[in-house]
Amino acid sequence: MLDKITEKQTSKKYIIPSNLKIQKQEEINIDNDEAKEIIITAVDKNVDYFYEFWFKNDKLIYHFKYPWGSINKKWLINLDDDKEKEIVRIQGYEDRVDYVIYDISEKQQIPILYFNPVLEDSSYPNQYMWAYPNDIKDLIVNNKNELQVSLNNIKPLDIENSLPDNQKELPYIFFNGQSSQLDMKISSINKPEFMTVQSIINIVQKKLSTTSSEKNTQQWIGKYSCNFLRMKDESADPRAYAMIYIDIENYLATFKLESYLEDLNKELVVLSSNSTEIVLAEKDNKNSKFAITKNSNKFELKSDLLNKTIGEISTYELKKN
Repeated sequence: MLDKITEKQTSKKYIIPSNLKIQKQEEINIDNDEAKEIIITAVDKNVDYFYEFWFKNDKLIYHFKYPWGSINKKWLINLDDDKEKEIVRIQGYEDRVDYVIYDISEKQQIPILYFNPVLEDSSYPNQYMWAYPNDIKDLIVNNKNELQVSLNNIKPLDIENSLPDNQKELPYIFFNGQSSQLDMKISSINKPEFMTVQSIINIVQKKLSTTSSEKNTQQWIGKYSCNFLRMKDESADPRAYAMIYIDIENYLATFKLESYLEDLNKELVVLSSNSTEIVLAEKDNKNSKFAITKNSNKFELKSDLLNKTIGEISTYELKKN
């Protein structure tokens, strides 16, 4: 069952950056204990990004950032054996919406499955329709937390969705609800079945063509970090320093820059790898590249995004944790 997230305003003040404008405040139970948690969604002055601040017992536990879109809906549901619930997000615009399941790991949200949504409306039995964001009531799961899914379909609708580089198809995941657009019927679909989210991921995950390529990428899997002086003229001030975090997992990665001047979060994909270098790029901008080179046990990072953000071309020594 999708956990309902309800908008709720309280008199309690939560501290978020002053340059952001709060759009909404929501209440949710993240971990099924007695305490309700608060999610505050804000936007920057240019309305380029959403910023989410998750508070538990008045303490900030998560801070997520992702591109702004006119459609922005989410639910929580437990789909695996860990204590953290997964996030089901529908995010984008009228002509391009991404349906994604995220896992929360190391205080970051990691996309684990992109999918196409199918709606089952009890008023129209034996008919499948496209599940538009406002039509969805619940995710169809069984008592084992398995999703209802249909695989190996040719997409019958002219709707733009992102197909990530690590997936060979977008599986069809089933919801129930009430359809508002009865003309958006799915005329043909393979027989659905119930499967765990991990089983679905294993099936749709794209495999590299050569064993050597797989081994080259696997050797780079891990967490990397770097502490560096961000404001060169303020070395005596602790706020002058910044942290870089890169987490590489299979063919996806995340980048985070934390400093007094900025807070950047990016989803990355692996472009290429060998025994001495891995090249990553921003998921939504393949021209923005990150290159990590290895010499003995020394790792060095060069980044187009960091060069642009910091205002100079530099190399950063990473520590692999």
